[in-house]
Amino acid sequence: MPRQVDHDERRREIAAAVLRLVTTRGVEAASLRSVAAEAGVSMGAVQHYFTTKDEMLLFALAHGNTLLAERGTRLAAERKPGTPRETFRLFCTLLLPLDDDSRTAARLWAGLISRACIDEPTRTLAAMAYANLTDFVVRQLRDALPGTDPTQAARHLVSVIEGLRWPLLFGVYTEQHAMDILDAQLDLIF
Repeated sequence: MPRQVDHDERRREIAAAVLRLVTTRGVEAASLRSVAAEAGVSMGAVQHYFTTKDEMLLFALAHGNTLLAERGTRLAAERKPGTPRETFRLFCTLLLPLDDDSRTAARLWAGLISRACIDEPTRTLAAMAYANLTDFVVRQLRDALPGTDPTQAARHLVSVIEGLRWPLLFGVYTEQHAMDILDAQLDLIF
């Protein structure tokens, strides 16, 4: 009897292979053929789930976001932030390359950003990711600070996070430098 394939699990395995390739060798290394080899499946299997590289990258980014959300939920449960400011500080640190997981995520984002400079579908994906992040922060700030319009504060916070990501990743800023800057921004908001 043929083995049953868990299609959702197979897609996640392929997405994990995409993430490994992009974060170690760049977006261009994530061809259908190289992803198949990295995932240990046939190229036909990859093509069964993803007809284009863009579709595969989009799913891999969504998978990466899911992993980030799961990590955030787990850390929030472990650390139990007591105030909205502490919750935001925890959320922001998840987006900064302060440990292996978040450095991997930053390298993934760097790969997509570089591709977005020359590729319209990736540019659309990156713009959507920024808009979604900003909208998420707006909603969370609105809940944390009722009666305010947090749109500008959310844009500033997202810009600070993005501005800190690269100097941290490249070793220009220490973790303490970055956290001091982040704390100053959070002090302005809260």
